[in-house]
Amino acid sequence: MPDPSSNGFTSFYTPRSLRRKTLWLIKLRWFATTGMVFLLVAGANFLNNDFPLKYLFLTVSILGLTNLAYTITAKRIDPTSLKMEMIFVRIQIYLDLILLSILIHLTGGIANPFYLFYIFHVIIASTIFEEKYDPYCVTIFSVSVFTIMVWAESQGGITHYNLFGSSLSLLSILISIGVFYLTMFSSAYLGVTLMARHLKVKDIINRQNIELKKASQVKTNFFRFVSHELKAPIVAIQSSINVVLNLLGNDLDHKTADMLNRAKKRSTQMLNIIKDLLDISYDRQLGDSEQEKVIPGDFLMEFLENERPYAEEKEITIVENICVERSDLKLDKFILEKIFSNLLSNAIRYTHKGGVVNISTSLNDSHWSLTISDTGIGISPEDQKHIFDEFYRTKNAKQHVGVGTGLGLSIVKKLVDQLGGVIILDSELNKGTSVTIKIPIL
Repeated sequence: MPDPSSNGFTSFYTPRSLRRKTLWLIKLRWFATTGMVFLLVAGANFLNNDFPLKYLFLTVSILGLTNLAYTITAKRIDPTSLKMEMIFVRIQIYLDLILLSILIHLTGGIANPFYLFYIFHVIIASTIFEEKYDPYCVTIFSVSVFTIMVWAESQGGITHYNLFGSSLSLLSILISIGVFYLTMFSSAYLGVTLMARHLKVKDIINRQNIELKKASQVKTNFFRFVSHELKAPIVAIQSSINVVLNLLGNDLDHKTADMLNRAKKRSTQMLNIIKDLLDISYDRQLGDSEQEKVIPGDFLMEFLENERPYAEEKEITIVENICVERSDLKLDKFILEKIFSNLLSNAIRYTHKGGVVNISTSLNDSHWSLTISDTGIGISPEDQKHIFDEFYRTKNAKQHVGVGTGLGLSIVKKLVDQLGGVIILDSELNKGTSVTIKIPIL
């Protein structure tokens, strides 16, 4: 099948999504086969003696056997090629039309009102095929087979089975065929028109997605550039302040020392902001996550020692209950570090002096869990609805810590989602917050 995108469209389908359409057709065919068997059995006593029941049962049997073959094929062969799936669908539709024509011929030909069942295949073709010519090809094939059958019956080339016990006039045949042509091609036109509209909408959506991805990449590149460019001078400023404080700290007057300490604190806050910006600029590249065996307990305890001085500075007590009973968990150490550092730094940052931060982990057969809770400022129910949004900071958080990006929990949420885990927030304003993440064990 030609690539639909070559006509300005983007294909609706993947091989698997088209296979689902195929399975839907197979189910419809089983329903139709069962219904025809029931009708033949129920109507056997009411039909003419010369009615070809054995040929009807044979045709329905062939339909059932071909559908069984389709079912086996669909189960045994994985959908890997869109072109092959389209061929598979075409085979089914055209063979259905041949068998439908035989059934109509055996049940009265043009005198049988069920010849309008051809329309079903035109509609199905219009909704499945993306190329405009496909539904019209199905329509042309249908009317050609039907016309040849009617002409052959009228000329005596093949037997005409009288459904109602009488022959139709030539005028009746011509009128019926004319109505049939009009109905078939009108159905094909309507189906193709509707499909074309859907394809245009799909194409517009895909183009907008491409533009959104480009805009997102521009934003990411901007964050990355600004973060790298700002980090070096701020580190230099902070180093210079530390040198002055270390060399002249005891000789400086109170006001000068206070200003330098404030500058040091602000530079640390700026470095934290840059760290968040770097995290959010690189989180989209973490799809190539490198899983390795790690002992989360040992890893977290080691990382905790780096954060402990900040907690001690605020006289915050850290209580650990970290499980170390497993050593073969496969986790991405980089992602685990980002999750832990963001949650722990948030807990310490938004807990009042003299508060408590609890860190605990647990393990079951399917998940490894980490919970960090604090006795800090808490989050209101209204703010909890937006707390994982990028750059969102609550009013309470702004009052407690003036500088921040509002990216920490957003980054954690994205990383946990990437690992296929879940994040649970439980918080009460002015009483504290508990954040639990559950990561599936690989």
